[in-house]
Amino acid sequence: MIPDVHKLHTDLDNNTVLFLDILDTMPADRLHMKNEQTAWSIMDCAEHMLIAEQQVASTLQGPAEPVKDRAPNSKVAQISQSFMDFDKRLFVLGEPPTLEGGYKDIATFSNAFRHNRECIKAILAKEPADWLCRGTEHASFGYMTRMEWVYYLIYHTERHLQQIHRIEASLENMQ
Repeated sequence: MIPDVHKLHTDLDNNTVLFLDILDTMPADRLHMKNEQTAWSIMDCAEHMLIAEQQVASTLQGPAEPVKDRAPNSKVAQISQSFMDFDKRLFVLGEPPTLEGGYKDIATFSNAFRHNRECIKAILAKEPADWLCRGTEHASFGYMTRMEWVYYLIYHTERHLQQIHRIEASLENMQ
């Protein structure tokens, strides 16, 4: 199966708009707030996502080869199931990276996030989306194709949007 790069671009664009539109609704005075219920602030969560996105952009540019033993989208369902099961807590080995307040406002963050997503789309326009990226092996999903990495980003974003909503709700309860 050869992926439709235009569909990948559209899915990524829709996810970008959803994420940044939700961030735009967050009160500026709460972006960096934490309480006893949340280890991260809203901005910590967003910055973590950007770091992951930058790492994936690098992976997409790295060594790749045609997939030989499976369909190039065969891991998308597993990725979706893992991230969209909101009753299940996901754990990362070690401390997930954040920039620890590297972005003070949503506008600056949004520009960086959009720029990285545009870089990803440019890579997809030049490189085969159905090729297996050999430079980075994900701890849970193994080696993935460029297409699978894009859906990884989309589902990762949706997962963290739920976390951002929980953080925002917990901050509302502080008043």
